Amino acid sequence: MTESDVQSAAVPEVKPEGNDENVTLTNTEAAIIRQLEYYFGDANLAKDKFMKEQIAQNDGWVPMDVLLTFKRLKSISEDKKAIVDAIAKSDEGLIEVSEDREKLRRHPERPLPEMNEERRQELFARTVYVKGFAPQNGTTMNELVEFFEPYEKVVNILMRKYHDKPTKKYLFKGSVFVSFADKEYCEKFLAKGPLKYKGKELICKMQNDYYHSKRAELKQRAEKIEERKRKKQETDNELLAQLPTGACLFMEGFGEETTRELIKETIRGVDETLELAYVDYRKGEKSGYVRFTKQDAGKQFLEKLTDNKLTVDKTEVTVELLVDEKETAYLAKIVEEQAKYKSNLKNKGRGNRGNNYRNNHHAGHKRRKEQGGDDGEPAAKKDKDGTKKETVAAPAPAASEAKAAE
Repeated sequence: MTESDVQSAAVPEVKPEGNDENVTLTNTEAAIIRQLEYYFGDANLAKDKFMKEQIAQNDGWVPMDVLLTFKRLKSISEDKKAIVDAIAKSDEGLIEVSEDREKLRRHPERPLPEMNEERRQELFARTVYVKGFAPQNGTTMNELVEFFEPYEKVVNILMRKYHDKPTKKYLFKGSVFVSFADKEYCEKFLAKGPLKYKGKELICKMQNDYYHSKRAELKQRAEKIEERKRKKQETDNELLAQLPTGACLFMEGFGEETTRELIKETIRGVDETLELAYVDYRKGEKSGYVRFTKQDAGKQFLEKLTDNKLTVDKTEVTVELLVDEKETAYLAKIVEEQAKYKSNLKNKGRGNRGNNYRNNHHAGHKRRKEQGGDDGEPAAKKDKDGTKKETVAAPAPAASEAKAAE
């Protein structure tokens, strides 16, 4: 089965009479002509790699046995004689039957047009966008073919699909592109007024109009995204300007059992007048950051050390004052984490406030209390080996910083 069997189908106008006015087409013959003229038509051959390969062999002739491997044609008829008899009755003159009646080909006098910009615009000019069909598995190609069959000179229907990640399948969007033999028939279709499918009104517009409106919609969406980014950047810059500089230290060389509380106690032991904003450290890691609430407090602390060394829990730790790019990068990280923290709080506030919420909320509060979560810090989490780790979460600003940021 080719991909086009799933996504597209032809609906050429098939008159009750063929080349011979006394010949009448059955529904099966009309369906055979529809499908074969789609396979050999401009729309399919422009993209159907398998058909292109077949046509490139044997002077364009495609064996009936090959064509009958296509599920859509096979579902209509497997009778070679019936298929050949039907295509001989078409008044389109697109397909030629071989003398042994075992092969078909696109008529040599009807070469495939070159696909260039001019050709693309010509196709757009005779194609309409129609939306409002049941999406996913709610509409079949056969149903679409039947729906559009009464309209003159429909030459192709393309089901628009998207890739559904959970199922890893291409599912129907609920909209189609319908191409007509020329622009005149396309305009006649649109002039018929509102169309309904199974009681639901369809949205119909020229393909070019659809693309223009879609581009405008995407542009507007992109502009909104850029505007949000710009406002966020302005807010981040304002918050960044409010954070004190010369107040951040990087410490390296912690022991395996070092905790945030031990780091705080050691810093207070050096200078208890310096107010800590946050200790950005997780137990078991070799390094972390310390942030003070006041301008240049980091410098003051460093001046009290010898050779930038500090002993924490009997382990010598190297202390570095963050300056220039390092300081800017770290402060920007703090602003970003604070923004995420506030966003998470806002999202939690939108949740279900019913009994389940209250029960889970109080149960969680009880668990935190039992696990030793105090002074507003999250309860300690555990590594895979069962050891506790100090929670970093989003660094909560000190009271003075929070007030300045409001």
